Amino acid sequence: MTPAEPSRSSKKPYLLEHASRSGSFNMPQNHAHDSYEIYYMKAGNRYYFIKDRSYLVREGELVLIEPMVLHKTTEAFSPQHERVLINFKPSWLSQMLAEIDVDVLTAFGVSPVIRPEGRDQAYVQQLIAAMLAEQDNKEPGSEGCIKLLMTELLLWLYRYVSKLSAEHGLERADHPTTLHRKVSDMVKHINEHYPEPLSLKGISEHFHISPYYLCRIFKEATGFTLIEYIQRLRVHEAQKLLQSTQLPVSGIAERVGFDSGTHFGRVFKSVSGMSPLQYRKTFGA
Repeated sequence: MTPAEPSRSSKKPYLLEHASRSGSFNMPQNHAHDSYEIYYMKAGNRYYFIKDRSYLVREGELVLIEPMVLHKTTEAFSPQHERVLINFKPSWLSQMLAEIDVDVLTAFGVSPVIRPEGRDQAYVQQLIAAMLAEQDNKEPGSEGCIKLLMTELLLWLYRYVSKLSAEHGLERADHPTTLHRKVSDMVKHINEHYPEPLSLKGISEHFHISPYYLCRIFKEATGFTLIEYIQRLRVHEAQKLLQSTQLPVSGIAERVGFDSGTHFGRVFKSVSGMSPLQYRKTFGA
C-alpha cells in the first residue's frame, strides 16, 4: 500500500482545481480531509463512493462532501470526464458567512448528490466558470472575488436544497446497479463492526457468498480491495480520535480494531504519511 497524498486542504484554506481526462483514471485511494468539498461534473460520468455507497454522477451534477467523510471516485462507462474540485475550510469564508443569517453549510448534510436542471444548472456552471477565470487571470483582488463567488454558490446550494426538501423531499438516488447495492450492504456492515475482528472468510459467510466473488465485486464497485477499505476506515476513525481526544495511541489502536500497536503504527503511516504521534501533533486540538 503506497502512502496517501497529504491532504491538500491542510496546506491552504481552499483549493480550486479543474481537470479534464481522456484516459482511464481512478483515485489512488479513498480519502477524507478536514475541509468541505464540492465536486462539479462538467462533462462525462463517474461513480462516486461516499461513506457507505456509490452514486452515479452525471454531467452538470454536484457532489457535496462533509469534512472527514471517506470518499472516492471511479470510472463509469467511459474514461473521458471533466470535473472541477473545490475544497475549503469555513475559516476561509468566515467573514462572508458571518454576514448571512442562515447556516449555508447545512446543505452538505442533506443529500450528497445535487442534480440541478435548466436555469439552475446554467447558473452553477456560470459561477464555477467565473471562479476558474479569476484564479487563472490572477488580477488584483482575485482571491476576494473567488470568496464572493464561492459564498454565492453556497447560498444557492442552501436555498436549492431547502426548497427541494420542502416541496418534494430529497431522497437518496437509487443504487447505480444491483452489484453496487449488494456491496453497499457489505460496506454498511463493515462500518458498523470495524472495531471487531473482521476477515474475508467471516464477511463472505455473513453474506452467503464465496470469498472470491466477494473480493471481485467489492473491487469492481468501490475501486479498492476489502482489506484496503477496512484498514483505511480504521485509520480514518483513529485520526478522529487523535484529533479530538488525549487517549493513548495504544488505546486508540485497540478501540478501532487493530490487534497490535506495531501493526497500527505501520498501517497508519502507510495511509496518512505520518506516524500517529506526528498526526496528533499536527492536527490535534
